[in-house]
Amino acid sequence: MQVSAPLSSAQQRIWTLSQLDGAGPAYNEAMAFALRGPLDRDVLARALDALAARHESLRTRIVVEEGRPGQVVEPADAGLPLTVTDVTGRPEELDELRRTDPLTPFDLGRAPLARARLLIVGPEHHILLMTVHHVVFDGASRTILLRELGVLYGALLRGEPTGLPEPRQYRDYAREQQDWLAGPGPAPHETYWRDRLDGVPPLLELPTDRPRPAMQDHRGARVPISLGDDVTTALKAVARAHGVTLFSTILTGWSLLLSRLSAQADIVVGVPALNRGKGGGNAGVLGFFVNTLPVRTDFAGSPTGAGLLKQVRATLRGAIDHAELPLERVVELVNPPRSPAHTPLFQTGFAWVPTQHGVLALPGVDVEPIDDRYAPAKFDLTLALGDEAGGVAGQLDYAVALFDHETAERYARYLVRLLTQLAERPEDEVASYELLDETERHEILTRWSTGPAPRRLPGGLVERFEREADAHPDTPALVCDGKTVTYAELDRRATRLANALHTRGVRPGQVVGVHSGRSAELVVAVLGILEAGAAYLPLDPAQPPARLAAMVEDARPALVLSDALDRPDGWLSVTAVEAEGHATTRPVVRTGRADLAYVIYTSGSTGRPKGVAVTHGSVLALFDQWLGRFGATPGEPTSAWSSIGFDASVHELLLPLTTGAVLHVVPEDVRPDPAALLEWLREHRVVQAFLPPAYVRWIDEDLSRLAGLALRQLLTGVEPLSEAALARFEETLPGLRVCFGYGPTEATLYATAHFDPRPLDRPAPIGRPLPGSRLYLLDERLRPVPPGVAGEVFLAGDCLARGYLNRPGLTAAQFVPDPFVPGERMYRTGDLARWLADGEAEYAGRRDDQIKLRGFRIEPGEVTAALLAVPGVREAAVLVDRTGEPRLVAGIAGGGGRTPHELRAALAERLPDYMIPSVFAEFDRLPLGRSGKLDRGALLAHARDTAPAVVNTAAPRDHVELALLRIWRSLLLHPAIGISDDFFDVGGTSISAIKLAHAVGEEFGRELPIRDVIVHPTIEAQAALLRADSPAAGGSLIEFRRGAGRQRVVCVHPAGGTAFCYLPLSGLLPDDAGVVGIQSPGLNPGEEVLPSVEAMATEYLRLLDPRPDESLVLCGLSYGGLIAHEMGRQLAGHPRVSVVLLDTNATDDPAARAAIEPVPASEFREKLVRFNGMYPGIDDAQIDRYHRTYNHNRLTARDHEPGESPARLVFVQAVGEDTVPGSDEFWRRRATGEFRIEPADCGHWDMLESDALPQVAGLITAELTELAAR
Repeated sequence: MQVSAPLSSAQQRIWTLSQLDGAGPAYNEAMAFALRGPLDRDVLARALDALAARHESLRTRIVVEEGRPGQVVEPADAGLPLTVTDVTGRPEELDELRRTDPLTPFDLGRAPLARARLLIVGPEHHILLMTVHHVVFDGASRTILLRELGVLYGALLRGEPTGLPEPRQYRDYAREQQDWLAGPGPAPHETYWRDRLDGVPPLLELPTDRPRPAMQDHRGARVPISLGDDVTTALKAVARAHGVTLFSTILTGWSLLLSRLSAQADIVVGVPALNRGKGGGNAGVLGFFVNTLPVRTDFAGSPTGAGLLKQVRATLRGAIDHAELPLERVVELVNPPRSPAHTPLFQTGFAWVPTQHGVLALPGVDVEPIDDRYAPAKFDLTLALGDEAGGVAGQLDYAVALFDHETAERYARYLVRLLTQLAERPEDEVASYELLDETERHEILTRWSTGPAPRRLPGGLVERFEREADAHPDTPALVCDGKTVTYAELDRRATRLANALHTRGVRPGQVVGVHSGRSAELVVAVLGILEAGAAYLPLDPAQPPARLAAMVEDARPALVLSDALDRPDGWLSVTAVEAEGHATTRPVVRTGRADLAYVIYTSGSTGRPKGVAVTHGSVLALFDQWLGRFGATPGEPTSAWSSIGFDASVHELLLPLTTGAVLHVVPEDVRPDPAALLEWLREHRVVQAFLPPAYVRWIDEDLSRLAGLALRQLLTGVEPLSEAALARFEETLPGLRVCFGYGPTEATLYATAHFDPRPLDRPAPIGRPLPGSRLYLLDERLRPVPPGVAGEVFLAGDCLARGYLNRPGLTAAQFVPDPFVPGERMYRTGDLARWLADGEAEYAGRRDDQIKLRGFRIEPGEVTAALLAVPGVREAAVLVDRTGEPRLVAGIAGGGGRTPHELRAALAERLPDYMIPSVFAEFDRLPLGRSGKLDRGALLAHARDTAPAVVNTAAPRDHVELALLRIWRSLLLHPAIGISDDFFDVGGTSISAIKLAHAVGEEFGRELPIRDVIVHPTIEAQAALLRADSPAAGGSLIEFRRGAGRQRVVCVHPAGGTAFCYLPLSGLLPDDAGVVGIQSPGLNPGEEVLPSVEAMATEYLRLLDPRPDESLVLCGLSYGGLIAHEMGRQLAGHPRVSVVLLDTNATDDPAARAAIEPVPASEFREKLVRFNGMYPGIDDAQIDRYHRTYNHNRLTARDHEPGESPARLVFVQAVGEDTVPGSDEFWRRRATGEFRIEPADCGHWDMLESDALPQVAGLITAELTELAAR
């Protein structure tokens, strides 16, 4: 085998992509034709062979030699076989062959990279299927192939010469291109592309129907697009008016659609260019010439349609002028973040397909192209259009892993709509163009955004409670602290308190504070305040006193009622105030729906709490919708779990008491324990309850925990939950109905809800608006967003609070006019959501808490869902820690004993690499606040406390990482490479990735697929893969550098046993000197330690096998110096030996030596972290081997008596705070040859990490020079 030519850059790109898992048939180019008439099959077969003889590309295969792929061309008589299959009368087989033939992948190492299949359908009826791999073929090649096939068939049929000129061959072009790339020609093009694509976003964040898979999935499908004659004519007119092409005009509209869908202003689209050079020399060559140009459009600053047309025209011209530079080189120059989940630079394409593209003409045969069923997804979306007789038409190809067919159809409609407006209104800002037509807009605003008409039940909150008290006076109303209070007693106590408040001057509309624990007094206070016509202000005793004081100062309540003995001055005893009143008559207060019911404080973005003022009407609307759906049965037990400061308490306290139920207050000691809570719910036969999401997830781990519960109505929400979990609840407890509510405090607990959950593996939707409420998902111009596109959540209708207490400015900013219902308001939540196809809404995070790392936008909910899918993980939350360099933090409960490395590996199967958290914090249960919400601060604090310390992430920690570092250094020109560096960030390319994979195979004897280089682009990650296959290390000698001369520096391990601490030193030593590290036996599985320093020295010299003519510097840090000194002693008589002791402390004091003892495991682990011995995936067995080896070496140091040595001896003594006196004299007495002391301004363990390192390197270099002169 001999490589005929290098690959072109385009071929290199396609070949690299073909090595990735899942690429398979993605780069197959398929054609299909129906042939009717007297076809001569033998002539067709000969024509195909003749075609292959003419064009080397049809006889080419790709081989790899020494890590570099190249082309091999088979002989001209290799042919292109025609496979003939008779499917007459077998339509199922016909359809199956038509479906599978394009999907069959090619082996790029075997020629031909093309195939032809003729299906016999009937007499004079055939179907011709042809598939060619893109690596030897492009769109223009299709036209050449089909034209020449027709000519050859006709000539052979008639027995005449073809008349076709001798073609140029593709390998000539490949050689010329590689020569051009090696010269000065690319320089101006490189400058253009580097400047043009500076700061380009790494990913177009299109709204997808499914999360992006970890590895790009090339399965595709397509939908047709037709602009129609009228729109085409209008577009041509606007193109002429603005001096642009029709292609450029449609590209403008396509880029605009992508910008609107993604909410990104910086859009890059891949546009193919023929790239066959000037002068037509390559016009007839069959091969892969096409180059894809990244065309970037800026939508910032509200451009007009005309302005965009001008911008795109200029950008397109610049791209075409610099089209000669291959895309692969452009990617290298720009160096965007790489991910195997998507293509770099752009993820969408736009191609213009000529009208007569790929016509086959066979004499005497009627040839009709068949609609291509094969639509591989090279990108997320690819638009392909051409100017047909009835107007511009074509198709939109889409990745089925990301999009549904209906979504692609909708995008096609949006494109036509935007192009229509661009033609009609080019002088308008493109942001004013509408995606939705009136029908779609009306459907979203009426059927999706607006809840059903409300059913208003009679009576206010107080009236309803009093009605129940009058109807069922002796029925239990409240059970708390083991005591039962009847409706009559509760009514009397509330009335007494209300009358007392009136006596004290409290008037309707004023605010009264309630500072009470979970007691009957709390309920009495709430009811009494409402009966007095006032609004209650909950003050949770569990809140910090300073926060409560701030709330009281801000709310300025008429008074504060408290049940605390140590209440602040001015706060009144609720029981004392109650005793002041009378219960003979109820106060006559007319409370309307617009009157204030309560004020609850929530956290403010400025740190100052804000009081949300909620009216009676909003509470009644919430209760009425619940009763309309679930009804109420007097006497049924309900529970109150929430703290009074959480607005769920409004539902839990007041709904039961206004419907005749029995309210059971959950004891404080039961609240935080879900197991105790379930037992309590069983005991009291509770039928209606609120449970926080953390408790729902805990129960879902073991659904038997639901056994014995009487629950029929469950309210939950606050945070995302799995819809499947909610469905399992309903399935496990017959008769249970779940309400998953969504809404901020400003919308009265919840304004939307999802009912009737289905067993779907997704976060539960936030559902639809409640009766009387409205849910809007709007863009920045307050327009409804299309389905699937994230918009800001605005809530309106009966659910809305009055506003913020005493904060008119903030109220006006957050409660804005409703543009769809004149005279009404809507609340700006700051949340994001998107419409699902069925009209329900799906939560999509916060506008002000968008996580963006490495340029990628990350939805925490998607990462959380992937974590919860890992077996054993029962709770998960994902946050961004912005202290220092932002990083993604995952808090998990459960985890099944998995290490962070194992969790990352599990997530890598479901998520792109940029979505995988860098820190995992493990909990027994995720920390919750009193409201049941996640305590984000506690999670992040725990993550910071438990994150492993890393001292030197740049240095290799074992032989695998060191070998990889050597390979990387041999391939890349980056001056400094660390084990955590991304391969592509330090100069890696697709070609160097191929070379890396080859070199790894040579070094380790196992294949490292190109995919793994891309998915695991760091030395650290690649080493983990290699360790998994070959856990045993490679012996005691570690070659840092081979060297070219007769000089070696030998670095002997310290007591820890590894020698990687010397790696920084090795980089500063002369290039021609070999540098060897020696690792202690005992670190690797199955190895035994050597019994003494003398035995180690003897064994190490055996392994080194020093030559008499070489210069040898034996170097040892700390304990390693003992062995180096003994090796020098045993080499007595060797003419060129020098021993360098790096702060090797020693003493003749027997007591000091006897004090050397083994260290405990906990102390050793700290040392391991300090000296960078921890690597991902290290197991306890390996740590135990390190620990045993370390202690063994310490004891051999205690027992070793260094003898006199004739070797040249240099003692480098640290003169920091930890200097050990007397060591210099100890070594001087044992040196019978030359001896000197070199002080180093550093600490003992800093000698190879501090500013002293160049001094040490210079000293060793001088020793090499001295030895060489002997």
